[in-house]
Amino acid sequence: MPALRVLSLFTVLLTTAVSVPYLSYHTSRIPVVGSKPEPSSNRISTDGSAAENSTASHTVTHRVSVGGRCGPDAGHCGEGLCCSPAGYCGSTTAHCYAPDCQLDYGSCDANKTPEGRPTDDIPRPWIGSVPYGQGIYSCRAPYTFAMTFDDGPNIYTSDLLDVLDNFTAKVTFFMTGINSGKGEIDDFTTPWGALIQRIHKSGHQIASHTWSHQDLSKISPSQRRDQLLKNEAAIRNIIGGIPTYMRPPYSNCNVECMADMADLGYHVTYFNIDTNDYNNDDPETIQKSKDIVDKALARGQETPGHPFLAIGHDIHAQTVYNLTAYILRRVNDAGYRAVTVGECLNDPRDNWYRWDYRSN
Repeated sequence: MPALRVLSLFTVLLTTAVSVPYLSYHTSRIPVVGSKPEPSSNRISTDGSAAENSTASHTVTHRVSVGGRCGPDAGHCGEGLCCSPAGYCGSTTAHCYAPDCQLDYGSCDANKTPEGRPTDDIPRPWIGSVPYGQGIYSCRAPYTFAMTFDDGPNIYTSDLLDVLDNFTAKVTFFMTGINSGKGEIDDFTTPWGALIQRIHKSGHQIASHTWSHQDLSKISPSQRRDQLLKNEAAIRNIIGGIPTYMRPPYSNCNVECMADMADLGYHVTYFNIDTNDYNNDDPETIQKSKDIVDKALARGQETPGHPFLAIGHDIHAQTVYNLTAYILRRVNDAGYRAVTVGECLNDPRDNWYRWDYRSN
């Protein structure tokens, strides 16, 4: 194919995505080493995506080759090809990256499955006093500040761990398994597996943010279950167990989703401080995120010891190299402890994971 045609096609892929309303609070578009971040944002749950059409009647059954149109009323990509967010078949990262690749019309990254035994038959008893299948928005233990980080691991996460070590702070990482072209987290030819082991050994809490960052309220029940079970298997392949805490992408989990999370034995974790770091990843604007935290801590002084559950993202440079240290200094100055979600809920560490003791 002539180079000019390839360039033209790639331009179309990156510029023809449908514009949709802003529906969510954060991004899973991660700056992966060796790749250029896409210009559009994953802070939105894309209307008209394959996820929403998963229960629809698909009348188009023909297979589409490279460069052809795909998606609802267009067609399904041929074997090994992905249906891009803009609705074209191909095999590049721009076509295949999760969560925007159209699941029902091609072979997206999200369709990959971690190696090893599936986790669906691991026993899932409800243990402890923290509710399952219900939204958790705040902590219980007084004078605790639970900082959480979504969407990683990625290129800044190792440096974030160094910052946390300097403050002897513990946090919770809500991890995704394969989104944004970073590869599978349990593929030890990438840095992620060893990095997750470091997180675990350092005493931080590992929780699930799903396999490929799909909107759990817009996909089918089987796809929703798949999102949790695949991420479980990848995490199990790294640390030997599966998490009991999760955060829904886009903070979106409807009644049916909550019922599934209860069935899978998950504590559904939200937050009461949104640092808004995804909108302020710039030296000129990160002060806005600092102001959010300052105002929250000031309000907390009205009820001494009022605990906080905050959200940030370890995929943003300003969050890692600027905001986190600022938050931890302010937390210490206010007499709070930086702890994991489990600790701030008075949930013993033994309850944070279910270990895979099954024989092969």
